[in-house]
Amino acid sequence: MIANPEVPFLYELKGYYYYMRGEDTLALRYYQQAMEKGGATPSLHYKMGTAYMMQKRWNDAYYHLKQSLIADSTNGEIWVTLGLWAHLQGRLSEAATYWKKALTFDSTHDKARTFLYDLYLNDFAQPETAKKYYLDPYWRTNRFDPLLNFQLGNYYLKKLQTLSPTAKERDRAAYAFQAVQAYTQAILAYPAHAQAHYNRGYVHFLVGKYDRALEDFIRAAELNPRDARAHFMAGSLYERKGDTAQAKKYYQKSIEIAGSFPEAEQALRELEPKTQRRL
Repeated sequence: MIANPEVPFLYELKGYYYYMRGEDTLALRYYQQAMEKGGATPSLHYKMGTAYMMQKRWNDAYYHLKQSLIADSTNGEIWVTLGLWAHLQGRLSEAATYWKKALTFDSTHDKARTFLYDLYLNDFAQPETAKKYYLDPYWRTNRFDPLLNFQLGNYYLKKLQTLSPTAKERDRAAYAFQAVQAYTQAILAYPAHAQAHYNRGYVHFLVGKYDRALEDFIRAAELNPRDARAHFMAGSLYERKGDTAQAKKYYQKSIEIAGSFPEAEQALRELEPKTQRRL
């Protein structure tokens, strides 16, 4: 930049460097300089749009993302980002429209498909739609893909969680079995899949298989040491086993990670009298 101060792309690169460091204000400063020096490319508009999104400057983000689309209207990645822009503001139907647009240009676009699957499974509470349109057609042709099996596990977990209290035990057992089977397939294909271990542990927890649940929560905490939930769940199961020393250790770790974890803090307070009685 010192030798070539008028080259816009160098300013764009410097902006991207700061963006990747999470310094969005500095990134935008360099992006703006690139723009002023004649570097108004679709790529620069896209980068500015994503940086403005990080600052929740929604109108500025939308303007630049739309500018990038004018020159590259079939770019699925831009449509996906517009979907995120809408979703972050709670505009869920609009987000779905943008993600579906991305799939029209690339039916295998994994981000668009995943976002739509999660949207219908969780936000719209339409698990059958999620599975039928955004999982089954892909899973049938790639049954060993860890992401697809993880998502299949999420489908069965959602079905398990939404069963009525009067549901038959065999239905509960069937959904739990299918969820565990799908998460296990994901783990076999990708053993370091921390979230698959956590979710499988949660299924075991829901159906009372506490030893298996504990194994998965411990493994999830090992694979993702920043997951406060995994530490908390391990702590709660150690407490259930009567191992207060291990329970306290995991509760304290969950609080350290999260900064504030009311359930873990309450659990620690309740453990203190038990510890004192044993002393």
